[in-house]
Formats: sequence, C-alpha cells, structure tokens
Amino acid sequence: MTSAGENGRTQRMALVVGDAVGPGETLGSVLARFGFAPPAHAEDFRAALDMLRATHFDLVLVPMQGMETMQLATLEREIRAAPSTFFIGTAPRPEPELILRAMRTGIHEFLVHPPDAAELAAAVDRLMRRSQSEGRRGLVLAVYSAKGGLGTTTIAVNLAHALAHNDPESRVALADLVVASGDVRVSLNLTPSYDMGSLLEKLDRVDAELLYSLLTPHASGVWVLPAPDSPELDDVLDATAVSAVIDHLRTHFAYTVLDCEHHLSERTLAALDAADRIVLVTQLSITALRATQRTLGICHRLGYRDEKLCVVVNRWQSQDVLSSTDAAGVLQHELFWKLPNDYRTAAAALTNGVPIMEYDASSKLAMSYQQLAARIGGASPARHRANGTTNGTGGSRLRRLLGMKKRS
Repeated sequence: MTSAGENGRTQRMALVVGDAVGPGETLGSVLARFGFAPPAHAEDFRAALDMLRATHFDLVLVPMQGMETMQLATLEREIRAAPSTFFIGTAPRPEPELILRAMRTGIHEFLVHPPDAAELAAAVDRLMRRSQSEGRRGLVLAVYSAKGGLGTTTIAVNLAHALAHNDPESRVALADLVVASGDVRVSLNLTPSYDMGSLLEKLDRVDAELLYSLLTPHASGVWVLPAPDSPELDDVLDATAVSAVIDHLRTHFAYTVLDCEHHLSERTLAALDAADRIVLVTQLSITALRATQRTLGICHRLGYRDEKLCVVVNRWQSQDVLSSTDAAGVLQHELFWKLPNDYRTAAAALTNGVPIMEYDASSKLAMSYQQLAARIGGASPARHRANGTTNGTGGSRLRRLLGMKKRS
C-alpha cells in the first residue's frame, strides 16, 4: 500500500504492531526520511494479520518478545507470502536464542527495544538498499587448491568474514564441500544443529526460510553450511546436488564462499563451473607451484577465462627463495594477491575458533584479507558466468578431461 504525499509522489507504508518501537515520534521522523507516510498501527498480532492480508506494507515492525510457537509459524508464513515486505523484530534484550528464532522466521533486522533514532535509521537504510538490489544474483567464490596444507580452509573462512565485514548490508554464506573431514566448523568453533546432509534431505523443497533455518549464523555475520560428518553422504553430494545447493545460495546471498576439497572430484568440478571466480591457493614453493600449474592447465582446458582464475599466494614473505616474479613466470599467470606470512596470528585465531580479523584486527594479515575481499568482491555477479556450467554433468567432463591430460 502506498499513499500520495503533499508533493504528489507515492509514499512507502509501514505498519507498527503493538509497542514494537516505543515513542511514535521517533519512528515517524525516521521513516519520513526514507519516503514513508505516517505509519499505521495494529493493536496486537491478530489485528496485524488482518491488516497484512488486506493491504500491502513496505515495512512491518513487530515485537518478538513472548511470541508463542504458533505465532512464530504464522509470522513465518506471512513473511513468505509477502516477499516485497521487510520485517523488523524488536525485543527488550538481545538474547541470542531469540535473535536466532527471529532470523529463522524470516525477520530481516533485529533491534533492541526501544531502538534509538540512529539504530532505527541504520536498519531502515539497510533494508531500503537491499530492496534496490533485490533482482541481483549473488557472487560465488570457490576456494581451491590441488595440494593440501596450503591453508585453503583458512582462506575460505577469513575471506567470507572479510566480505561480511566490508559489506554489512549484504548476507554472506560459507559452504564446506569436504565430506566427512571438513574443517570449517572447527575453524569457527561451531556446534551446528544442521549441516550439508540436512540440506540434501530437503533439497527438493528448499525455499528461503528453510535454507536459513538449516544454516548456522556466526557472530561475524556469516551464515555457515558445514560439511556432513557422515562418509556415507560422499556419493549423495554429487555434481547435481552441488549445483543445486550453489544455485540456492546464490539466489539468497550476496556472496557465497565455497571451501572445496583438494582433489578434482565431480562435485569439485561442479563447484568450479558454477563459481564466478576461483581462488587458486598456492605458496612460493616448487611443489605448490607445480600443483597450481597443473590446475591452471586443467582450468584452461575447461574453458575458464583468465579473469575467472585468481591465484592467491598464501604465507608470502619477502625472503622466499622464489620471488613473485618467478612464480608468475612459472605459472604463466599473474598473481592476484599475496597474503603475508603471520603464523603466530593465524594459529592463535584457529586455536580460539575465530576469524583472524576478530583475533587481531590490526595485524597485517587481517588487513590483507579485508583488501582481498574488497578487490575480489567488487566484481559483478554476472560478469563471469558464461563459462560452460554443466549443471551436474561433471562426471563425463571429468573423464574426458583426464583422458586429455593422459594423452598430453
């Protein structure tokens, strides 16, 4: 529902449920800055449902404290039925369990009641910005190395965290594709209720609400999909399933970071195909560069353009025997980024189960991750899509690819 203002332009409409925001003067002045008419009011949740079903509101502010299970389920259905309406939940205390329930219900923002003008304005601003970019599909980044021990998971975790830090208005997903031995949950000290296996069981009926309910929100702003612990799911998480999972994440998240396993399996190929950019992790050592050289050759045979391939040197230090120039010459490919060697900080962050930026934001390594995220996250989500996505046909392409490699 919209109304005409004094200047004849249509105005956005907001609905306040009960005492969701405290004094009405603060709310009215904040909303007016964003083109809203004076907000409508519903006495309680039941009255709000009648109003929501009768008219369209651009913004709904609802109190979350004391909501019963049936009310939460009803609210979830209403949010799902109104994809162009944003919902802000409020409560007197920022209890983690309450916030998690609100987010899984579909609430877009959570504020402590009563929110001050600055916090309320910031939340409304984030939502209005999000509405402007609603039609865009997210950027998918696959972090991969053919050789273990180079820090692939560390880079995936900290790149996702840096993307969320640099762009707090956008949602970031981190998916672990390493079945039975994925380390993302360890790196972030998570004890998730659900993992990739839970999503695979419901893959045929996934919507936004179900997807968010199966992911684990981290305090850093990253939504995590851990790898399944069960080895039996190795065959279930095939190329078709990986493609479907990535497509769901791309639809609902501005950025998706994939932590890929180290061998070129069918699901790894599906992830690399679907990715807008591939972060190829290497180090300035002979064995690491040889592995990266082979990977680049495979990527070229797959038809990936050079700009899709981002070679990132991990644990770089100026006294390395091999220089950056030597590495670029060996690889016949430019180095996209160099992450400085800071073993003490990286090891301490891992021990504490936190991203490096949270452990020591002033370290050179933390700042380097922020800069890497700014550079790689600036690419348009659609810019690198035309690279021959297989949508689950990775098996036959893998056999052909390995056959070409053997003949060469």
